[in-house]
Amino acid sequence: MNKKATDPHDVPQIKRVGAEVKQISNLIHRRILSEQSSEEDAIAGSGGWILGYLDSHADTDVFQRDLEEKFCMRRATVSKMIQLMEQKGFIERRSVAHDARLKKLIITEKGKARNREMIAWFEKLERDMTEGIPQEKLDIFFEVCDALRANLYELEEGKE
Repeated sequence: MNKKATDPHDVPQIKRVGAEVKQISNLIHRRILSEQSSEEDAIAGSGGWILGYLDSHADTDVFQRDLEEKFCMRRATVSKMIQLMEQKGFIERRSVAHDARLKKLIITEKGKARNREMIAWFEKLERDMTEGIPQEKLDIFFEVCDALRANLYELEEGKE
């Protein structure tokens, strides 16, 4: 019998955008966690992006809902991150004069210092990740990311 046995490991795998994005995200996340200087100063997930946003918008009032919209995150997720960053001394919540219920988010000096460290580290990570990839291919990658994001936003809006 010349029938060839099929090894399931020899079957070509179909690449899926979601799976690829998740794998890359996991690798980046693992790299970030391996570089955290201490548990006290660790900032998980989007916390670094939030610190950067607060630092770059220090001259304006930023509220939790602004972060939810900017980073496409759920209210509970942002709330939990804000609480953790406040406990670690990276940010403060302060009442605003026009509405006592609202609390604006302020980055502290400790948060600014941590943000500067993270910026330098992320710039190095970005250089390392994109090493050897021509700019034309990176431009295409970003175009595809924009299209994927637009499609996902459209799907989300269709649910509402």
